Amino acid sequence: MANGVWHTGYHLKIELTHADLGHPDRPGLFDEITLPIEQRDRELLQCLQHHGTGICQAEEEDRSPWMTIRRRIVDGVTTLVAAHLPVRNKPTADESDKHKALKERIARAAHRHGLSAQIEARSTDGKVRNDVLVSGSAGRVGWEAQYSPITASTVRRRSTAAADREIMPLWVTNDDRAALIDRAPWVRVDDWPWRDIASARTMLVRGGIRHLQDWACTPAAQRPCPLNGSSCGGLHVAWTLPALCLPPKPHTQVDALVAASAEGDYVPMKIPASTTPGPRHGYGHRQPTGTAGAPSSARTNHCPTPNPRRKQV
Repeated sequence: MANGVWHTGYHLKIELTHADLGHPDRPGLFDEITLPIEQRDRELLQCLQHHGTGICQAEEEDRSPWMTIRRRIVDGVTTLVAAHLPVRNKPTADESDKHKALKERIARAAHRHGLSAQIEARSTDGKVRNDVLVSGSAGRVGWEAQYSPITASTVRRRSTAAADREIMPLWVTNDDRAALIDRAPWVRVDDWPWRDIASARTMLVRGGIRHLQDWACTPAAQRPCPLNGSSCGGLHVAWTLPALCLPPKPHTQVDALVAASAEGDYVPMKIPASTTPGPRHGYGHRQPTGTAGAPSSARTNHCPTPNPRRKQV
């Protein structure tokens, strides 16, 4: 239970222990935040921990980071208490259409590249079902087209079950606040209507991809030394966002990623976090500029990352 919430509309913290909620200039705020959920935006009020870090413990207990305000009477005194809303489990019709369109697009892309693809594929023991299972020379990739809400614990459980059966999980979302982000290998795409997803229009990965880059740390290097801010004469390796690569990398196409991940050009990665509560996950493209592989000190990240031993897509 928290004593405050974040108002996503006004971008301010609401203090539930204050009579004026910490905002005497907003006399209608109380009535607004205590409206029934069906009469307001479900994502109006956010958990303070989730707002600050992107992660909250409630997500590990199958609850959402979105809040409701409850009145509690103790010894005749009414207090306000913030409580997490449950995760909405039933997808909307629009989400179902997008989900179906993306599954079919992934399968078509795999077939165009001569790869095997099965929609709604089950493992031999029946305990794992992937939206699309793509098989290539590097192994099997279990694609999950996630347009509806899902809990963090469900993402971890399903990803672990897939990995235990030698299936590399790869989650796709159109929501930059989805619980699956940084909890399993993931990529983010634009929020397109299902007809665009089903079309031949180029679909780009907007988040979750990193490229492995290395550089000699000399005074002439374009990057500063991550150790001393100047130069140390050593060799550094880092997983880098496409726009920050030297030279910058273009966005990866989803159709290309379908083949490249199954062929080992992109691999799951996990970067241990230094300032956030948990590691960052995604897929990485491993293609260093001068070495055959990353040293043990290099950070790893659960994203699709390019493989240094293969040609970049």
